[in-house]
Amino acid sequence: MSIFLDFDGTITVKDTVGELANFALRVRADEGVDLKKEWNAVVSAYVDDHSAHVDGYQPQSHARSLPEHEIEFLRQMKTVETRSLGRINDCRLFRGISPESFREAGRDLVRKGTINLRPGFRRFVEERIKEGWRVWILSVNWSSAFIEGACGELPGVKVIANDVREDGAIAGPPVLNPPAASSTKGPRNLTNSRDKLDAMESVLQAESLTSKSSVYFGDSTTDLECLLAADQGFVISDRDESSLLRTLRRIGKEVPHVRDQSSAHRLAWTSNYEDIPDNKFVLN
Repeated sequence: MSIFLDFDGTITVKDTVGELANFALRVRADEGVDLKKEWNAVVSAYVDDHSAHVDGYQPQSHARSLPEHEIEFLRQMKTVETRSLGRINDCRLFRGISPESFREAGRDLVRKGTINLRPGFRRFVEERIKEGWRVWILSVNWSSAFIEGACGELPGVKVIANDVREDGAIAGPPVLNPPAASSTKGPRNLTNSRDKLDAMESVLQAESLTSKSSVYFGDSTTDLECLLAADQGFVISDRDESSLLRTLRRIGKEVPHVRDQSSAHRLAWTSNYEDIPDNKFVLN
């Protein structure tokens, strides 16, 4: 009876990280600090680092035909993401921006239509909560407050994501940083598929929901491990050939459109929440 939804590209029509960064750039510009050059360098370095990892990793994608092959590839991406966070922190783009400012930015960008939520999202979540489902948003986004604002702060929905500290550094969520672990392993950010899976499993265990039905919604390969671990997974995609759908099929998973899904399929895809039949969420 638990539902986890990714945010960027899953709840929203498009990725919002660029809009989040543009908001912060405007704030810093209003303070008289122009960080466009520094931010462009951060983005460029990440693209180069990511490409180098993809190009240099063995086996290459065509030879990764099993889930464990792809999972190992995705987990190795952690070093790329960690280096990128270090560059973001050094840039100090987010320094001094409060959680409420991020929250209002999320609200404002949705009001203006700069960020669009997928059709049927709000109704879908409200109906599931009425039926007794527990709902979490689980995202590698840099600001949980920004997500809360963009989603309209839906009652009963909890957000698990990174947060921006007062000094502008990005910190991981508490679920990945319990006191005992933080003292021995150091802080952990939420950046990849392994982090998402660990966060989801920690929540299910803490809430005594491990034996109950779990559903996951995601649109990218950072969602792959959670999609495979949940009892039911929904891939959100505008077309039948997204990168995630191609990856899932390459590793042997059938992913029909939700309209063609049978009880034998644990995975299905859709572009919106209106096409998902309510009877798929009837609690016994």
